[in-house]
Amino acid sequence: MQAHREQRGSMPMLGWAVAAALVVAGIWFVQSEEEPAEVEGIVIQRPAAASPRLSQPRAAMAAPAATRPTPPDTVVGHVREAYPLLTDVEFGCDAQGCGVTATIPPPTDTAFLEKRQEMLLGGLARRIQADGYRTLGPVQMEEVGDNLFHIRLAVALAQPR
Repeated sequence: MQAHREQRGSMPMLGWAVAAALVVAGIWFVQSEEEPAEVEGIVIQRPAAASPRLSQPRAAMAAPAATRPTPPDTVVGHVREAYPLLTDVEFGCDAQGCGVTATIPPPTDTAFLEKRQEMLLGGLARRIQADGYRTLGPVQMEEVGDNLFHIRLAVALAQPR
């Protein structure tokens, strides 16, 4: 009987040790990095309602030339040149922040599908980063029609290093 009580008494101690180890491991995994990692990928959102398109860059977006690496109109031109499959390419700011938006029409052939995949898996982000902006997450996609997608890539000015 006494042996049974001693075993029973050690189980809560083992439970507390396991709980403490999990807390320490959780804190270790949750610690934030000094600089957030850049994320590349695809996020698909189903439309709940029609989303508003970004307006042209606002006056508040205007900054001295020394702080803006590339003007938004030039960024739009670079994106159109790199990915001619996109339509309605815009760079602007709204309640969600600044971003590059565009529409991807339905695919026409295999080359189109390959170019679209390359763009969505980091190509668009690299194109934006080359103009001096940093991306703030993956490309967000919203299906607005049959195989017709509206995309948005959130961006901010790159931090000088």
